[in-house]
Amino acid sequence: MAINILDQSYKPDIQELGESISGELSKVWCETACFIEESFKAKPQIDYSTCSGKPGWNLKYKKSSKALCTLYPETDFFIILIVLGTKEREQFDVMQEDFCDYIKDLYDGARLFNNTKWLMINVTNPIILDDVKKLLELKVKKQ
Repeated sequence: MAINILDQSYKPDIQELGESISGELSKVWCETACFIEESFKAKPQIDYSTCSGKPGWNLKYKKSSKALCTLYPETDFFIILIVLGTKEREQFDVMQEDFCDYIKDLYDGARLFNNTKWLMINVTNPIILDDVKKLLELKVKKQ
């Protein structure tokens, strides 16, 4: 049974959040969560956001008390928010050619906010997911 990610009265678990995504990307959600937990020893926190930009249930990860990323389930895909600070942006600039055009365009289009770039990445295929993993590794390497 798919849950309503906007229903604040029912707190879903990680699997239910993933099951709210249709098709193969439901499995990719779970694989992504496992990758983050195993690779970075990050603990998941299910949270409800009242932010007007992206309301609903999401999955937050922190590493050493600093934000690593947030996953937001959608109907046919999921979004992962990764915030790149000054050092990560410098590293990204050096290795930019290692990323797909979608990630490069998203990065180039993101405005600076307090010396950070907030990337809301629509994970719709394995190529994008591979780039997400590279961005997360870049973030953790810096910490």
